[in-house]
Amino acid sequence: MDCANVEVMVRFWSAALGYEVDRRDDDAALLRHPAGAGPKLLLRPGARRGGGPSRLHLDLYAVDAERVIGWLSTLGARRVSRYDDDGERGYVLSDPEGNEFRVMTAGPAGFARPYV
Repeated sequence: MDCANVEVMVRFWSAALGYEVDRRDDDAALLRHPAGAGPKLLLRPGARRGGGPSRLHLDLYAVDAERVIGWLSTLGARRVSRYDDDGERGYVLSDPEGNEFRVMTAGPAGFARPYV
C-alpha cells in the first residue's frame, strides 16, 4: 500500500490487524500475522495516482462491528458511511491517510478458527 507516512500507517495497520513488522527497509515495512498465516501487507512511500481513492480496499469481518469501529477510531480511523447490501452489514471507514476499508458484522458463526 502506498503511504505518505509509512510510520503512521505501520502503527495503525499493525494495531488494527494484530500484525507485526516482519521486515523493515530504509523506507518501507512489511507486516504479517504473528503466526505467519494469511496475507502480508507491504507499506511503502508513494502517492496515489490522480489523487483519487486507493486501489486497495480491505474488508474486515468482526463479531461485533460497532465495537471494533469504536476501537479503530481510537487508532485514527474515521467513519465514512454505513454499508448494507445483500445481507452484509457494516461500515466504510478510512485509515489515517484516507484509504477506505470496510468493517463488516459476521457474527460468531461467521468465522472459521484457522489460527488456533
